[in-house]
Amino acid sequence: MKTAKYRKRCVDQIEGVMAKNKALTSKVDRLRLEAEEAKEKATQEERMLDLTPRLADKDREKKSKSVYRR
Repeated sequence: MKTAKYRKRCVDQIEGVMAKNKALTSKVDRLRLEAEEAKEKATQEERMLDLTPRLADKDREKKSKSVYRR
Protein backbone atom coordinates (compact mmCIF):
# COMPACT_ATOMS: atom_id res chain seq x y z
CA MET A 1 0.00 0.00 0.00
CA LYS A 2 2.81 2.40 0.86
CA THR A 3 4.50 1.66 -2.45
CA ALA A 4 1.32 2.49 -4.40
CA LYS A 5 0.92 5.80 -2.56
CA TYR A 6 4.58 6.65 -3.10
CA ARG A 7 4.32 5.73 -6.78
CA LYS A 8 1.16 7.87 -7.18
CA ARG A 9 2.83 10.81 -5.47
CA CYS A 10 5.88 10.48 -7.72
CA VAL A 11 3.72 10.27 -10.84
CA ASP A 12 1.75 13.34 -9.73
CA GLN A 13 4.99 15.24 -9.14
CA ILE A 14 6.31 14.22 -12.55
CA GLU A 15 3.08 15.32 -14.22
CA GLY A 16 3.30 18.64 -12.38
CA VAL A 17 6.88 19.16 -13.51
CA MET A 18 5.94 18.26 -17.08
CA ALA A 19 3.06 20.75 -17.03
CA LYS A 20 5.35 23.50 -15.70
CA ASN A 21 7.95 22.61 -18.31
CA LYS A 22 5.37 22.86 -21.08
CA ALA A 23 4.16 26.23 -19.80
CA LEU A 24 7.71 27.55 -19.53
CA THR A 25 8.55 26.29 -23.00
CA SER A 26 5.55 28.16 -24.39
CA LYS A 27 6.59 31.31 -22.56
CA VAL A 28 10.18 31.04 -23.84
CA ASP A 29 8.93 30.57 -27.40
CA ARG A 30 6.68 33.62 -27.07
CA LEU A 31 9.50 35.73 -25.62
CA ARG A 32 11.87 34.66 -28.41
CA LEU A 33 9.30 35.64 -30.99
CA GLU A 34 8.78 39.00 -29.29
CA ALA A 35 12.55 39.54 -29.19
CA GLU A 36 12.86 38.75 -32.90
CA GLU A 37 10.00 41.13 -33.70
CA ALA A 38 11.58 43.87 -31.57
CA LYS A 39 14.93 43.33 -33.29
CA GLU A 40 13.30 43.53 -36.73
CA LYS A 41 11.44 46.68 -35.74
CA ALA A 42 14.65 48.27 -34.46
CA THR A 43 16.40 47.36 -37.71
CA GLN A 44 13.59 48.94 -39.74
CA GLU A 45 13.68 52.09 -37.61
CA GLU A 46 17.44 52.30 -38.10
CA ARG A 47 16.97 52.00 -41.87
CA MET A 48 14.36 54.74 -41.76
CA LEU A 49 16.72 56.99 -39.82
CA ASP A 50 19.41 56.33 -42.42
CA LEU A 51 17.05 57.09 -45.28
CA THR A 52 15.59 60.29 -43.85
CA PRO A 53 18.68 62.48 -44.42
CA ARG A 54 19.16 61.05 -47.90
CA LEU A 55 15.56 61.79 -48.81
CA ALA A 56 15.89 65.30 -47.42
CA ASP A 57 19.04 65.83 -49.52
CA LYS A 58 17.29 64.59 -52.64
CA ASP A 59 14.32 66.84 -51.92
CA ARG A 60 16.63 69.85 -51.52
CA GLU A 61 18.42 68.86 -54.73
CA LYS A 62 15.11 68.68 -56.62
CA LYS A 63 14.03 72.06 -55.29
CA SER A 64 17.31 73.69 -56.20
CA LYS A 65 17.14 72.24 -59.73
CA SER A 66 13.59 73.48 -60.17
CA VAL A 67 14.59 76.99 -59.05
CA TYR A 68 17.38 77.12 -61.64
CA ARG A 69 15.08 75.96 -64.43
CA ARG A 70 12.63 78.80 -64.02
